[in-house]
Amino acid sequence: MSFSQSFAPGPARHQPQPYHLDPPPHHPRRRRREDDEPYHPYPHPQPHPYTNAAAIPYPHPRDPLAPSRHLQDLASAPPPPKRSRRAPEPPPRHDPPAAAPTDGDAPAPLLSRDEIERRSPSRKDGIDPASEARLRASYCAYLRCLGFRLGLPQMTVATAAVYCHRFFFRRSHACHDRFLVATAALFLASKTEESTCLLNTVLRASCEVSQNQEFNLLPYMLRGQNWFQLYRESVIQAEQMILTTLDFELEVAHPYASLSSALSKLGLSHSALYDVAWSLINEGLRSSLWLQFKPHHIAAGAAFLAGKFLRYDITFHQNFWHEFKTAPPIVQDVVQQLKELL
Repeated sequence: MSFSQSFAPGPARHQPQPYHLDPPPHHPRRRRREDDEPYHPYPHPQPHPYTNAAAIPYPHPRDPLAPSRHLQDLASAPPPPKRSRRAPEPPPRHDPPAAAPTDGDAPAPLLSRDEIERRSPSRKDGIDPASEARLRASYCAYLRCLGFRLGLPQMTVATAAVYCHRFFFRRSHACHDRFLVATAALFLASKTEESTCLLNTVLRASCEVSQNQEFNLLPYMLRGQNWFQLYRESVIQAEQMILTTLDFELEVAHPYASLSSALSKLGLSHSALYDVAWSLINEGLRSSLWLQFKPHHIAAGAAFLAGKFLRYDITFHQNFWHEFKTAPPIVQDVVQQLKELL
């Protein structure tokens, strides 16, 4: 055999490859040839053309849209009882924590009469409870005269009086002029009650009211030619001091609405008892009732006392306690303090 005959090309013979479960790896750079075995996605090997095809199980391709045996079993099974069914749990909520109420957001706390007299800053300056009661009545009378001269509604005057009560519960009478504070409180109340007056109008009316010896504002008028400008700046500063002292808590609830609502349901809205009770509420502004009781409590005490004056037992109506939402001990306390003002 010559050298050329030993390397002569012969017929191509297919060498059987070893049996593998996985298909042969595909090289990305190797081109596919005709004698390579095709790749099948089934887990079982494909029958070789030179082997017995019946000896190797060959699964039939399954329709991908056909339901599986597990789904068929679930569809044929009876539905579970209603007790075993559970509603899907809602997703967890992550709500932000609630903000703690501040002094400016919280309403004015209700105090007892003894606590108001004991905690008053005027005690440290030598002002006894009786003298403070007279001072409280004096600026309330000043507010009534000033509001009448300005033509302001009673609700505005009552709000200004409550502002003064709250202010002097935290500040001493010996350190602040009550008439100056009352003027600033009325100007502030005219804005909160939507009955706004110009500041110069309030100042001129206060100067006219001060001609009375009971309401003396002469210290602001004897400072020179520019006394009006100084007086105006003093009232503005007093208004800012009221706002900071009250922590900007300007909301005031009055018993007038509770009185009208309750007496109208009892059929006494157009009676003399209604007018007398309204007058008693106005008289109660001179005291610290607004710091001690809720509005419907004051209204109940005024209505009860008005019935006593008119010799009419208002408790004859069975719905009296229900309409005023109060109890006999509270009414007795309010009536006792209203009697002290008369």
